[in-house]
Amino acid sequence: MSNLLWFLGLVLISIGLIYITYIRTEFRHNLAVYFFVMGLSFLMEYIVLILGDAYSYYPKLFSIQWYDDVFGSSISQAFFIPSVLMAIAAFRIRFRWIAFIIAAIYGIEELFLWLGIYQHNWWKSWFTTIILFASVFIIKWWRNRVEDPTFFIQFITVYMAITTIFQGISFGLTSILGTHQYNIGWFVSPYQDHIAFSVLVWIIYALLLTIIIIKYYRFKWLALIFFADLAFQCFMVKMDILEISTFWNPIYFSMILLLLLMLIRKLNNYMFPSI
Repeated sequence: MSNLLWFLGLVLISIGLIYITYIRTEFRHNLAVYFFVMGLSFLMEYIVLILGDAYSYYPKLFSIQWYDDVFGSSISQAFFIPSVLMAIAAFRIRFRWIAFIIAAIYGIEELFLWLGIYQHNWWKSWFTTIILFASVFIIKWWRNRVEDPTFFIQFITVYMAITTIFQGISFGLTSILGTHQYNIGWFVSPYQDHIAFSVLVWIIYALLLTIIIIKYYRFKWLALIFFADLAFQCFMVKMDILEISTFWNPIYFSMILLLLLMLIRKLNNYMFPSI
């Protein structure tokens, strides 16, 4: 069996859980939980995988190993784990079933190790188990908070959505279209170097974008962020930090930015209509 099919199997499980949650629950609350979990996983992966090189994935979709690692991590941390934890919180699953689910995830991790499509560098499977048990309590608490959200709950949820959605688009532009490459000199591998800097940019950038979406979603602010982003991209090109393909242009980044801001604004209004 192709390595990729095992990862696609996790995607199918994730889609099934999301669909069941959608038709049987108040989905806007659970969507907020989903983005929160995905964002937490994303931030942890930045430390553990991108900076720490804790494990490697082998879906064999890309010729570049770091792109394979990010793709495999995305299947796990952007689809599978968030959908499982969202379902646990949405359906108020009891502890004995939670223990069974986490044991099953442990078994899947061990299966992937045995199949050779996933490898630990210094990570251990029991690390995952401990993190999942701790996450369940956090996620259940968050699920209760999104029903009567404060500004803090809204801000963090939208922030998590921005970091994950924008970075996913950025990864696709790089790995599939080859539009751009960051050269910052932090790591020996130029691909690890690019991914580490790209993610860090969005982690910081998303703070400003979240405020705009929630508090200052007006034409003048969107226009300002468009031109500020364009200036930032041009500055990084001038400083030889950003290398752009001949068929691409910095203005395209800013256009995509505005389109995604509009999308996330709609998500914000769906998840938090009362605020």
